[in-house]
Amino acid sequence: MKTSKQNKWMTFIIICLTTGVITELPYLRWALYEPLREFLGQDNTTFGMSASLFGLLSMILYIPGGWIADRFSHKILFTVSAIGCGLLGFWLGTAPNFTMVMVIHALWAVTNIGLFWPTMTKAIALLEDSSGQGKVFGFFEGVRGVFVVVMWLGLMKVFEIMGGVGAVINALSILSIICGVLSFFFMPDNKDAEATSSVGILKDMGKAARFPATWLCAGTILCVYSVYSASSYMQPYCETVLGMSAVLAGYVGILRKDIIRLFGAPISGWISQKWGGRCAALIGVFGILFVISLAILLVLPAGAGVMAVVIMAVSSFAVYGMRGMYYAIIGEAGTPKSIYGTVAGLAMFIGFSPDFFNPTLIGSWLDKYPGAPGYQMVFAYMLGTMVVGLVFVVLLMRHNKKNAGKLQAEQDAAQT
Repeated sequence: MKTSKQNKWMTFIIICLTTGVITELPYLRWALYEPLREFLGQDNTTFGMSASLFGLLSMILYIPGGWIADRFSHKILFTVSAIGCGLLGFWLGTAPNFTMVMVIHALWAVTNIGLFWPTMTKAIALLEDSSGQGKVFGFFEGVRGVFVVVMWLGLMKVFEIMGGVGAVINALSILSIICGVLSFFFMPDNKDAEATSSVGILKDMGKAARFPATWLCAGTILCVYSVYSASSYMQPYCETVLGMSAVLAGYVGILRKDIIRLFGAPISGWISQKWGGRCAALIGVFGILFVISLAILLVLPAGAGVMAVVIMAVSSFAVYGMRGMYYAIIGEAGTPKSIYGTVAGLAMFIGFSPDFFNPTLIGSWLDKYPGAPGYQMVFAYMLGTMVVGLVFVVLLMRHNKKNAGKLQAEQDAAQT
């Protein structure tokens, strides 16, 4: 699909803005864990169950969502997703009972994952060729981070002045609906997707399953996303173990998950461009940095507040460096554009499965081992998972090197 430069940047901005806004509602617990849990009247285990349901259904919906991204209008999918997400947010803002909270999270899995996430990934990938994937995804994370930081600075004022987490939920819901309206009126329509809708989902899934890099990318994303997901518990760690107030811990959460994103992902994209698009290798470098920082955090005493925050900042920088690349590895591996969304959906089905098991698993640890011991278990789990991730990175790098040699040999043969 060929687009003008103006349309390219319009699409990029809308994708960044919409992704930045609608992601925050299902994952609001990452910024305001304790206030949201208390608002809904749940303990850590039941609070984790709604997130686990969202993760389970999301895991299932990534596969059809990837196929939908290959076949239908990105403009319409963005519009329906953002407006639907906002309406569900208003429902959550009424502090419904446990059953209704579960229903809301189930429907969020449809709007935010099945209809949106693989579509967002492909829409970004189409803006650059295979050598520019690291650059475009790195800057996507950074620009999205700018939007999210500005938004959260305002939301924290809403939290302080206008009555707590309920007001934050309603503000996010309004922003989500606005994004849906902007998508409908200003996002270009990708007619190419509709023109290829005759191919069946099972045939495309078969092609994706036979593509070796699908499974290596899935394993890499699984490990990176697992530590990214678990790192959200660093915010309640600040409040529960380090003794910070809810507001101060919230600001530390914004620093860790939003402000550091502004630097981590774009720097990752810039390095990738300088390295000739070697995204998998860059994940390996940031993965080693993450392992070192987590190992230090594990041995720090509970009273080392400032040092703990510094180490968490370093680990977050490493995480966002990896996040800037873990979509790009799909394009770097030579994935055909005709099945890019399906490959991405299958890789995300496996890669984002921590959304299903992390919240309940970690919530049970925190309930069973209150205070510092529970969080030590969380950090040890993150450390082990990242070591496994480095193994997948090495295997993916070997695959990419072999695949590049094969493509070069085919090009040489064609020229003779």
